[in-house]
Amino acid sequence: MSITPSILSLRLDVITARLLVWIASVGREGSLTDDAHRYFAGRYLQLAAHHRQRGHLSRAAHFESKARSHGFAGNDHPPRAAAMGMPRPRAWVVTNAIGRPYPDPPDDAA
Repeated sequence: MSITPSILSLRLDVITARLLVWIASVGREGSLTDDAHRYFAGRYLQLAAHHRQRGHLSRAAHFESKARSHGFAGNDHPPRAAAMGMPRPRAWVVTNAIGRPYPDPPDDAA
């Protein structure tokens, strides 16, 4: 069973991501990373599927072409997430942090 986000959520994701890319690229030359291309392609493919399901074939074709422009065609979906191994945490450090008075009072001659 696949849970698809709402159309409002998809549109908001694309708008927000495009705004963040625009802000990050102001004043400098750069290009999107592969992960950013995958993100946009996945969102555009979901928007295309939503419009195709509603019968808006021209809008679906528009979003599919945007997904292809980000490097994904047809059934070529972004990779799924996977669980990754992490190193075992280090042992706890035990500290005796109890305040005690000094054995000799401090020299207040200053």
